[in-house]
Amino acid sequence: MPPETIIYSKPSETPTFMLGGLGVFLYATFFMVRGENIGALLALGIACFLFYLHIRQAKPQPVLILSELGIQVVGQPFVSWALVHGLRIRPSVTETKYSETLVFVNNGRIQEFPVSKMDISSWKLENYLDAYQEIFRAKAEELL
Repeated sequence: MPPETIIYSKPSETPTFMLGGLGVFLYATFFMVRGENIGALLALGIACFLFYLHIRQAKPQPVLILSELGIQVVGQPFVSWALVHGLRIRPSVTETKYSETLVFVNNGRIQEFPVSKMDISSWKLENYLDAYQEIFRAKAEELL
């Protein structure tokens, strides 16, 4: 088991920003043909910004960091396994959709993360969580 595992988000597959950037780029060419340089530059700037957003959204981003000492939600403080309660993967079934959510409580706050938005399967995530918690418990028992 590695000392630390980083769980990433799934890269977005929605081409919304890319299509918007292409549309605005077409407006930029229209403005260039008409000789409206300020409008063309403005449209090119907006198109570049939309392309940048698409590239940034397409990259997987770290969501969770699991280690032998605890868990960290990216952008939030590290939490020891001793302070994590109610850790489980909760299934949810609606009429046409099955989904799973990682749920745990730390410092009185309920944290929920849809597993479908992470780049890991629920059973593999559960195996990582169990393994890291077991390592933490074994090290804690050694200290006693």
